[in-house]
Amino acid sequence: MGFLLHGASVIGPGHIASDQPNQDAILIRHWSDAWLAVVSDGMGSKPHSDIGSRCACRAVLAAVKSLSFDVSDKDFIHFIYKHWLSLLGNTQADDAVTTCLIAWGIASGETRLFQLGDGAVIYDGSDSWVLVSRDTAAFGNETTGLGASRKYSDWCCRTVLLDAEGHAIALLTDGISDDVNDSAGFLEYTAMQLRTKGRRYGKSWIRKQLEEWPTPAHSDDKTMALIQRI
Repeated sequence: MGFLLHGASVIGPGHIASDQPNQDAILIRHWSDAWLAVVSDGMGSKPHSDIGSRCACRAVLAAVKSLSFDVSDKDFIHFIYKHWLSLLGNTQADDAVTTCLIAWGIASGETRLFQLGDGAVIYDGSDSWVLVSRDTAAFGNETTGLGASRKYSDWCCRTVLLDAEGHAIALLTDGISDDVNDSAGFLEYTAMQLRTKGRRYGKSWIRKQLEEWPTPAHSDDKTMALIQRI
């Protein structure tokens, strides 16, 4: 058995209309003995959120390359934050706030999940769950992220096992997750559609779905990564 990783990001109609860049970022890597997916969503009110989201993906990759898989959650998160700050260079952290969703797995199927800020991490493995790292009673435009939070307690961390064919994980920015009412159904359908597609065609399929998003008047950038055991 192995793993399939797919992902894509599309700029939202609102940012196209205002001539702004995509403030989401995605990074996917697959090695012989491990894999990584990162999705970040820069806070739209910040002037350099697109830089923040791209640097978040790079910071997580650096952490995975530098640290062992059994590193503590706190040390992993601390490394990401410190490296993110260094990657920003002269850009102020407060001007580059971004969410960060992470899935880091190894060949056995053991997978570490992390979430800071809004969006969603949905998984169906040895159990099924949706990570929630924000206050569900907060106003819809309130979230946190790198550059806005330095508290370990703002992160949601969980280890799951993808040990059977069909087990899957989806990382979604809020441009998608806010419109998904049936998380389990969304994950099952998306995984089924991507199961027979290679990375190139899988990316094209995801892009088409996101560009043709059915919610009326949707305007946000949309980014999704999907990992499944095959």
